[in-house]
Amino acid sequence: MQTVTSAKVQASFGEVADIAKGGEPVTVTQYGRPTLLIMRYQDGMEALRAASASRMGRWLEAREKDAPQAAREVSLEALNALIDAEREK
Repeated sequence: MQTVTSAKVQASFGEVADIAKGGEPVTVTQYGRPTLLIMRYQDGMEALRAASASRMGRWLEAREKDAPQAAREVSLEALNALIDAEREK
């Protein structure tokens, strides 16, 4: 991973973009601190999907822990029967 200053990005964005498009993420710093990460679009989308899946998994686990025991023991057949009964109303 390359690190460049924001001034370098402003002066030569095309060069920095070519590095990122080549598959190497580029960290952009301001005042010596990392502030941005430039990467290929595909890589960024994969990272967002992975982060979203992780958050969803944690959310589902939390809901399962909070669910009453009886709700966890409902069979698929019983659930389908409840849905059918609601549809008939």
